[in-house]
Amino acid sequence: MKVIRFIFSFVGLWICALALLALVLDGVRSIAANAIVMKSLGETWFEISRESLNLAQAVIQRNMHPLIWDPLIQWILMAPAWLVVGLIGLLFVYLGRKRRPRVIRIERSRL
Repeated sequence: MKVIRFIFSFVGLWICALALLALVLDGVRSIAANAIVMKSLGETWFEISRESLNLAQAVIQRNMHPLIWDPLIQWILMAPAWLVVGLIGLLFVYLGRKRRPRVIRIERSRL
């Protein structure tokens, strides 16, 4: 169990680092353009690997309900890359956290 928590925490921290990198790159682009510029997750994914993006779209539309891709996944792909990646990283860190043991306290009644 400790190994799984460690893996989740480790992967989550690396994903959060990627989100921070994407945020810094958006900040640099914004300074250079003299306006707020945020690259969406879809744009970033398209630049990195357009074949895998097209494959993901085909798989989701064929094997799941078509409405999952059109409103839901497209909405996620239009969000800033740093936000989506950061939320995924935080989810992994949360899943890898050390849980507190549950303590049951029994109060004594006054007699």
